[in-house]
Amino acid sequence: MTTAASKEELIGALERSVSEVLAYYDGPGQATKARIDRWGAWDVLAHFLYWHYATTWGIQSAAVGGPPWKLSGSADQINEACLPMHQGESFEQLLGQLRRAQERLLRAARSAPSLQAPAFARPDGGAVTIGQRLETIARHWAGHLQALKEAS
Repeated sequence: MTTAASKEELIGALERSVSEVLAYYDGPGQATKARIDRWGAWDVLAHFLYWHYATTWGIQSAAVGGPPWKLSGSADQINEACLPMHQGESFEQLLGQLRRAQERLLRAARSAPSLQAPAFARPDGGAVTIGQRLETIARHWAGHLQALKEAS
């Protein structure tokens, strides 16, 4: 995270990135056969949910003086574990859940006590701050969108 990025800038970048991805999935994203490695468009969409929920939980915990959200494994391990939880859910169902998760995340981010507060605790003991999470989500979603479009 750049030291100059304010909370408003990070939230704005998050809002733009998520809005662009959701707009893509409201249109061609549901029909694309594009793949990113082993993942199709549905898999990409489904894995976003865990990270939005976990980030919101981490921010909310920081707001009340609690511990950061403890990650149970690497990002790849968590992604593989979260996909089966959404098995059988349609794009429309996932999109509805993501829109609600985005509203919750934005509320939490706007009320975050400090961008420097830890949101996540990694298995190796490292921490990820709220600011880092907001920046990562915006960049991650944009990267997946670009990759899907390029693979189409």
